[in-house]
Amino acid sequence: MKAQARTPRAVAIPVVGTPTDEELVRRFSAGDAWAREALYRKYFGTLWNAALRLLGNRTDAEDVVQDTFLTAFHDMHALRDTNALGAWLLQIAVHQAHRRFRHRRLLRMLGLDRGNDDATLDRLAHEGADPETCAELGRLDWLLRDLPGPQRIAWMLRRVQGCSLEETAAACGCSLATAKRRIRAADEKIRKHLDFEEGDDA
Repeated sequence: MKAQARTPRAVAIPVVGTPTDEELVRRFSAGDAWAREALYRKYFGTLWNAALRLLGNRTDAEDVVQDTFLTAFHDMHALRDTNALGAWLLQIAVHQAHRRFRHRRLLRMLGLDRGNDDATLDRLAHEGADPETCAELGRLDWLLRDLPGPQRIAWMLRRVQGCSLEETAAACGCSLATAKRRIRAADEKIRKHLDFEEGDDA
């Protein structure tokens, strides 16, 4: 029997003070192994939560986080603005999520998608959530599955993850107008089935 996927944990390392992203990147580029672990520890939680909400599957989310850090560590020299490190990592994670959406679509076309999502919105709800809220989150999750990948990701980043429009656009690698259009399109489709009020900004 396949073991249940567990939430991966960041490696605990001693950190003196609060190093800036600029310092971490500089030390990483100089070959400092401590900086590599510190970068992982600092951004693991944010990337894990985003990947889990975007994909609804713990195994896929774990793969996205690991691939994101592998890509980032390999391409760190390409980062021009160390102040944008968090946004850059999120953009890589979103790109990895897009790849998995395309893979899932192919599996569905071939009839091989087993639909074993174990981190849907209703399952991620806090323990005190009432049954009606969980049921509504379950319906929302099914609606999101039918959205095109770009719309789903933009909507989740903005409405669930709480990213700003600028952060959403940057993570999706698109213009602000395109991000707004994707979110608005998702809002309209969701509103047809749920009592949902979209924000004023999209």
